[in-house]
Amino acid sequence: MRKTLYFDEYCGYAVSAVTENGKLTEFNFESGGSLSPKGNVYKGKIVAVLAGMQAAFVDCGLERNCYLSADDAMPSADKYDGSRGEISMPELKEGDDVLVQVVRAPTGKKGAKVTLFPSFVGKNVIYLPNTPFVGVSRKIADDELRKNLAYSVAGLIGEGEGIVLRTAAPYTRRDLIATELDSLKSVYSGVKKHFTDAPTGTLLYSETELVSRVLRDVLSYDIEEIFVGNDRLKAAVERFYSLFPPAHRRPVTVHRSGRDMLEEHGISEQVRVMTTPRAELENGAYLVIDRCEALTAVDVNTGAFTGANNLEQTVYYTNVLAAREIARQVKLRNIGGIVVVDFIDMTDPAHNRNVVEELERALKSYGMKCCVGQMSEFGLVEFTRKREGASVLPLMRKQCPHCGSGFITPSRFTILDTRAKLLGLYADGCRRVLIDAATETVAAALGWQAFTDDVKARMPDMEIYLRSHRSYPHSRVHLHTQFAPDEKAEKLN
Repeated sequence: MRKTLYFDEYCGYAVSAVTENGKLTEFNFESGGSLSPKGNVYKGKIVAVLAGMQAAFVDCGLERNCYLSADDAMPSADKYDGSRGEISMPELKEGDDVLVQVVRAPTGKKGAKVTLFPSFVGKNVIYLPNTPFVGVSRKIADDELRKNLAYSVAGLIGEGEGIVLRTAAPYTRRDLIATELDSLKSVYSGVKKHFTDAPTGTLLYSETELVSRVLRDVLSYDIEEIFVGNDRLKAAVERFYSLFPPAHRRPVTVHRSGRDMLEEHGISEQVRVMTTPRAELENGAYLVIDRCEALTAVDVNTGAFTGANNLEQTVYYTNVLAAREIARQVKLRNIGGIVVVDFIDMTDPAHNRNVVEELERALKSYGMKCCVGQMSEFGLVEFTRKREGASVLPLMRKQCPHCGSGFITPSRFTILDTRAKLLGLYADGCRRVLIDAATETVAAALGWQAFTDDVKARMPDMEIYLRSHRSYPHSRVHLHTQFAPDEKAEKLN
């Protein structure tokens, strides 16, 4: 597939997107106060021990106490093959200081999950300072290659240490792998030194910036091109790729049209669809995705598609397309837990089997480890998926304060969407605009200094006026380029 990466930053947010053949498959939207703690290393204090479960609760300075379990001592066997040494949980008691790493971000009312056995992730290797394990990613399919890779790096680690070779390792020289491993060891050495005198709740180590994390996790040989929003991001990408041979580097293009990069490349509209329960299929059919407390329900509908053949073929074709799109939506929306899909009823048992197999293939193609059940007599298919990191949706929508059951667009996301439109108008020569918006949105825009600074920097001679309307819903915005003076409008800059 033709895979393209996009990176941008504005108004205090970092943004990344990954597309395959033009379709959005991954989207990250982070601010300094909303970064996922997954991968972070903290100095914690044991506040309760659950002896019968080999578990404990740890105060790490986060909003809720973290859950510590012995289950995460070894790397997941679903992801890595390798030789495993002996490992045991230390005796813990209330009041003990512990060095822990977040392995699962907090979700809902659940606190983060942590481990006493941290790992430090690089592009090619994962360093396990306290875990005796030499492993290779299961995504490397060749058994002989996996054995050779594990043998070649076993001498790079000491007693009680571990190393995991990631999917990019076969394409990297051994000396570069050794250099990367040494740098990760240095990081851990610094963390231990800081731990001694740090107070409880201190963040000892954090994952790298968004650019490096995305590049680290996306296979370099799958990438065709990279677009960035400014020169600083270009330098960050090139600094990351400087560790690798020229053959594995990819061209980096700075977006200089003056318009919003994601808007111009057709990605913003796909991002907006993420916040809605409906996802269109290419033949006119559609999915309805309903995220409930205990599971996620997906309903497949033929919509406007009637087909050219008989009913069975029409339904079968729609279900196959739906299976592929469900996999993309699960990855894009970071849906975890139990997912129940209500496919359109088919009468041919072979078609039922083929649709389930297509769903399994599609989920696997996006690198997701899922357990898929068979189709029931009612056309239902269940599968489970482990959520990876935190979802971006809480930043893009919030619970309605009036009904409590629906969702609305937060003011800041509406402002960022409006910013993209303003950049387009500015690039077309407009230098004066009036924005009609909800009272909450106008107040948020006027009080958001990072937004004002961004407007001044990117649209220095643009006059922007805002007029509030109490009757407007949160996401409603009207832009006027031709308007008369209005004493109710307030000037942004």
